[in-house]
Amino acid sequence: MTTNRARTPLQATLSALLVLALGGCDDADPQAILSTASNLPAVGARAEGLGFTVVARDFGFDQTYASPTQGDTLDVGLAVTNFGGGAAILEITDAGGAVRHAQTITSNLAQGQAAVAGTPPYRVRLRFTAFTGVFVLGVAARGP
Repeated sequence: MTTNRARTPLQATLSALLVLALGGCDDADPQAILSTASNLPAVGARAEGLGFTVVARDFGFDQTYASPTQGDTLDVGLAVTNFGGGAAILEITDAGGAVRHAQTITSNLAQGQAAVAGTPPYRVRLRFTAFTGVFVLGVAARGP
C-alpha cells in the first residue's frame, strides 16, 4: 500500500538544497564546477534533521553532528557529482552507539537513498580525505 505524506518544511528545504547544489552540474565540464570550490561546507542542523553540502577540492574534514534527535526512522538522501578523487565517509549512530548506517563514497552517486532505524538521538559523522567533488546530504526524521 502506498501512502502520501505531506512534506515537512525540513524535507522541502533539503530538496531545495539538492536542487541548488546540483543545478547546472554536468559531467561534461567538471572543472568549471570545481573551479568554484571553497571547501566551506554549508550546514543546517535542527531536531528534525541535518543538511550538508560542499563544493570541494582536496578537502579534508572530520565532524560529528548531534542531529536529528527525533524519530525512530531516518530518511537519508545523498548525491555526489563531479567526483575527482579522495573519499568521503558517512556514518550514522544511534543513542546506544550502534552504527545504523555506514557508507564510503569514492565515485559519483546520482542519488542514494536509505531508511535508517534506531533510537534517537542520532549522531551523523562526516569524514572527508582529499575529497574532490560536489557532496550533498540530507538526513530527516521520518514523519508519523
